[in-house]
Amino acid sequence: TDELRTHWALHLLDEESVRHEADRARLPAERQAHERKVAAARRALAALDARLEEAQKRRRALDRDLATLDAQVRHFEHQLEGVTDQRQFEAVQHEIAGARAKRDTLETEALELLEREEAGVAERPTLTAELARVEQAAAEAGAGFDATEARLSARLAELDRARDGVAAALPAATRTRYDKLRAGRAGRAVAALTGNACGACQSAQPPHALQEARKRATLLVCEGCGRLLLLPPEDASA
Repeated sequence: TDELRTHWALHLLDEESVRHEADRARLPAERQAHERKVAAARRALAALDARLEEAQKRRRALDRDLATLDAQVRHFEHQLEGVTDQRQFEAVQHEIAGARAKRDTLETEALELLEREEAGVAERPTLTAELARVEQAAAEAGAGFDATEARLSARLAELDRARDGVAAALPAATRTRYDKLRAGRAGRAVAALTGNACGACQSAQPPHALQEARKRATLLVCEGCGRLLLLPPEDASA
């Protein structure tokens, strides 16, 4: 019937709209995936810079401590020249040994810090290049997402206009039912029978409903999701 053909035309428009809406809905997540990569690359570079800065600060502090210990050793060595008592001599020697032991420990730490600094400085160009790469990729992807979103939005607007034109052929009450179903069924008011099941919710339909559907004379209601249900016209494809 003409009414079933109208509903079939609406079904095709709605199915295309649902596909495009789903494609458009995926764009924010895809944008965020690129943004997360950029953020991770920035954090990695910032963390390396923070480690380098901290290492440099610690090494400068160690240099000051080493200079202080060197001065102490020189001071104690100078004291040795005037010591005449064995006990005092041993005490000053003990101070010198302690200062030199501390110096060795600090010098080892300073060398380790220097090695880590050199490794960090060598790593930085790699992290900088990676950040530039993911930023460029994000920018290119963003431009692509913008173009895709614009294209999908334009096509969805076309489908809305086409739907309004097709639905205008329906009686007022029938159109109201269709609009309510479409609003409450994720944009799909009409479903095609696929085999013996609803093409939207996959619910199997009872035999008597299938027999009625084969007559292609009336709309059915899916017992699973409540959508309008029909077989495609014989000269049409789903």
